Amino acid sequence: MRKNLFFKVIFFLLSLCILVSSFYLYSFYKEKKLFSNLKREILDLTTSFEGEISFLVKKLRFPYSKISSREELIFPAASLIKLPLVAVALKAIGEGKISSQEYITIKKEDIVGGSGIIKKMKTPFKVHFERLCELAISYSDNTATNKIIDILGFDYINENFKKIGLKNTFLERKMMDFRKRSRGIENYTTTLDITYLLEKIYRGGILDKDASKVLLSFLKKQKVRDRLPRYLPKEIIVAHKTGLEKGVVHDAGIVFTSRGDYIICVLTKGVKNYERAKKIIAEISLLAYTFYQRL
Repeated sequence: MRKNLFFKVIFFLLSLCILVSSFYLYSFYKEKKLFSNLKREILDLTTSFEGEISFLVKKLRFPYSKISSREELIFPAASLIKLPLVAVALKAIGEGKISSQEYITIKKEDIVGGSGIIKKMKTPFKVHFERLCELAISYSDNTATNKIIDILGFDYINENFKKIGLKNTFLERKMMDFRKRSRGIENYTTTLDITYLLEKIYRGGILDKDASKVLLSFLKKQKVRDRLPRYLPKEIIVAHKTGLEKGVVHDAGIVFTSRGDYIICVLTKGVKNYERAKKIIAEISLLAYTFYQRL
């Protein structure tokens, strides 16, 4: 009697395992097919784009489906370099290299142009190191970014890019350093590296969970909303970082939805029409969002 019951239980568990496995296999196959359709839609959209474009969309819940095009193509990073830079800065805080509450003095000679709010402030003044990190992300502040580079140093930053797993991301010059840029000295990254970093931040895999939450909060406060969030419903939260400089328009981030969270990264270069580049990033973002509503 006990023996029969034992075999019945084993048979039931095996049947349940087969049923669950079949369900996941079917879901995986269905999502793969749907993702293939999404990739085709995006490629059709970008056919007439003047310039080079790379994109990657990745689902952040099981099964971890993704689509991409030219994900390892190297692009000038523009302000998107501030994302891995601040990740390294927060890592430095966690390792005790610098305190988040250490006061940093901003002098007149530190001020540079371009994006940011520090340039409008009366100097000298003091600001916490963590606040510099927030300004570098949320306001894409060039002065804050350059000050972080001064504090940590190029060697430390690039060494830690490698340590955290970035293969083709390099910091070679400060923000607004046109002299170096004219000599071909540039900062670089790839869609694959940025997506990898965003997923690690999302899952708390590079920084500790508290630091990851801090960085995500900075990304959610991003003030430039003319690309990934542009055509999405206003209530949708997008934690993202943009990039814009001569010939380059980027946006990369995490979109949080009731149907599941996902990463979307779109990089462009060789751009002649900046407004068109911003719009095509927004259109790709809308395609991805619409796709998620059908899952």
